[in-house]
Amino acid sequence: MEALRSFRRNAVHVRQAVAFMAQEPGHVGVERGYLQGAGLVERYKRLSIPVRRALNPTDRASFAQALEALAGSDGLARTTAAWNALQDELDSTVGLGGGKVPRRQILGDWLNAAAFYDTLERDRAYDRLIDQWGTAAEGIGAQLTEQAAEVIIQLDEAAAAALGEPVILPPPPKTPPPPPDPDEKWWKRLLRI
Repeated sequence: MEALRSFRRNAVHVRQAVAFMAQEPGHVGVERGYLQGAGLVERYKRLSIPVRRALNPTDRASFAQALEALAGSDGLARTTAAWNALQDELDSTVGLGGGKVPRRQILGDWLNAAAFYDTLERDRAYDRLIDQWGTAAEGIGAQLTEQAAEVIIQLDEAAAAALGEPVILPPPPKTPPPPPDPDEKWWKRLLRI
């Protein structure tokens, strides 16, 4: 059950990012002589982090672990079929850079570039992605990210039904402040106030 709870907490971020992207449509512009969505990477940054976690089989919020925990539940046929279709597409190849490249590798590089994108470009993960695969990697990565997000949301709905929880989780309770240190002098506490 802990895998399901971790997956559900991560799926909240996927839902929020998808809702944000629906509210903030991208604007088309010309960059390096190509028509591109202005700020495309910034729009996908918020979605890429929870999708990366869900696609990582060793993460506590892994889709595969949550699906395994729900094995035998009713209503998983559509979600399992969508997951298998996504896996088949990720295993297929596309011709980029003069060779056949697995879409899984493009998605992984795109998610890393978007997750670690820095407007000051200190890491340059996005530049490495474009240098290696060209601008087509953006479109392929964005499309696969959205497809993965849809499957994650489907499984989240099934997990909510299995756990008897609402589909949209309420925000977690705020953590109370820690108690004062008993070894701290009283006058130091007064000076901090």
